[in-house]
Amino acid sequence: MLSIQQIDEKNYPLGKKVIFSYQSEKYFKIHSENIGHLQTFTLTEDKFEIPFIKEREEEIFEPYKEGSEVYLAQFNNEEAAIMVIQKMEWNNTLLIHDLYVNEGFKQKGIGRSLIELAKKRATELGVRAIVLETQTSNYPAIQFYLKNGFQLVGFNLISYSNEDVKNHEVRIEMGFLFENLT
Repeated sequence: MLSIQQIDEKNYPLGKKVIFSYQSEKYFKIHSENIGHLQTFTLTEDKFEIPFIKEREEEIFEPYKEGSEVYLAQFNNEEAAIMVIQKMEWNNTLLIHDLYVNEGFKQKGIGRSLIELAKKRATELGVRAIVLETQTSNYPAIQFYLKNGFQLVGFNLISYSNEDVKNHEVRIEMGFLFENLT
């Protein structure tokens, strides 16, 4: 049984670390072309020679996330996923800082339930869109967000390093736009 509850930093005086990991067989390759004074970009699906594996540890209650709402999902009383969202006043959006589903709990509808919660909170907060970032190397996440109504809204070729394109880890921005809101 799935349960989702909001958690608070004060209940985690030593912090709350999560291990973020994914494996991907595919990625989106970015092609750019100069046409006069303009540059055009296209994305094509490509396959890694060997599966791409990414793992890192992150503190959920980082100072830059101050004011965020943190939700913990448990499946059969085991910690299954966590989501960190924050209303961004300056542009009236809801930012998904983090959405992690532990490996053993993927494909059980937990991520979808958290996205639905984010959409509900976004509606309650009256924002115009939900935004998040992922990487071109995280093909499974991109497919997940597309299935949940998100679309590509931008990218940054040098967000993590000057070798992002070469490393197939380009930051992409995805957004879920609400109709009838400005």
